[in-house]
Amino acid sequence: MLNIVSILAALIILGVVVTIHEFGHFIVGKLSGIAVTEFAVGMGPKLISWKGKETVYSIRALPLGGFCAFVGEDEDNPDPRAMNNQPVWKRFLTVFAGPFMNFLLAFIMAVVLIASSAIPNPYSVVTLPVLYSVDENMPAGRAGLQAGDTVLMVDGEEITPNDAGVEVLRKRISEVGDGNALTLTIDRNGEQLEVSLAPEFNEEEGRVLIGIVFSAQYEEYDANLITAVPEAFELLGKTVVNTVAFLKDMVSGLLRGMGVQEGSVSGVVGIVSSVSTDMQMSFSAGFATGVYSILFWLLNISLSLGIMNLLPIPALDGGRLVFLAVEGIRRKPLNREREAIVHLIGFAILILLMIVVTVSDVRGLLK
Repeated sequence: MLNIVSILAALIILGVVVTIHEFGHFIVGKLSGIAVTEFAVGMGPKLISWKGKETVYSIRALPLGGFCAFVGEDEDNPDPRAMNNQPVWKRFLTVFAGPFMNFLLAFIMAVVLIASSAIPNPYSVVTLPVLYSVDENMPAGRAGLQAGDTVLMVDGEEITPNDAGVEVLRKRISEVGDGNALTLTIDRNGEQLEVSLAPEFNEEEGRVLIGIVFSAQYEEYDANLITAVPEAFELLGKTVVNTVAFLKDMVSGLLRGMGVQEGSVSGVVGIVSSVSTDMQMSFSAGFATGVYSILFWLLNISLSLGIMNLLPIPALDGGRLVFLAVEGIRRKPLNREREAIVHLIGFAILILLMIVVTVSDVRGLLK
């Protein structure tokens, strides 16, 4: 039962994020004097619909998003309230409003989560002299070190519980060299032990190693509303930069014929699977944890949708903004039919990519 509820919750989260996006287009378009023929929540067959003064409002069967249909969006229309009869700046703001609403939703979620100490700072990591893993075939494993051990001293020199302490330990291992012993004083469940071992030269790494991986933890944000606002801006800014860098590397790899690593990109199936799995775990841990999980996914999916929609790809908001920018620079309209064909081709390519990603998601689930 929990599994079904978590899947429905994941679909609703995805639907809310897309509906917020479309509402941005809708409200700014309305304020700009552009006529809207239909505003729909969900996709597929209509479940409920009613007509306002000029707009049909509908709720559809599939909670996977929604849409906002403007008069004269992709063709010439004599109606003075048609989208393509409006000044460029009005159309630009209307198109940009969708991604903006996604960024706004992500920002609000980030402020709430940071102020409530529900998430750590993912861009502030501290490495600790605590063993995360130990290679049984390396000197550390053979000497009896275990995951969870905390290194207190190396050859009598104290190790501070931070990055500086880890660097002292690494430097000492390097200085001792291949085959020479050193002594580690460790804490294991409150008991202090001394362990002697000799680092070994690793040809693949080109340096001496003892076979351990240190633990790392994220630093916590300051838990108050005042500091949460700038920290939320910083979090979203760094995430956008990292996402753009990832997309740039992915495109560069595709151009070099390297392909896309399986699991690095997810479609609707992959997102719903990840969100529903996390929902199950979170609500099993408690109601508050489940609520934080919902806010966390609203933040991430909304931010991702905002970034993706601003990419300069035909049929996406970013592609339409490019055409509007060109029209503004030329100071005369572009050929509507040709622009519509370009967007149609872009849409077809996006559908094809969605199918490929969905197949990859399903293969991943089957594995």
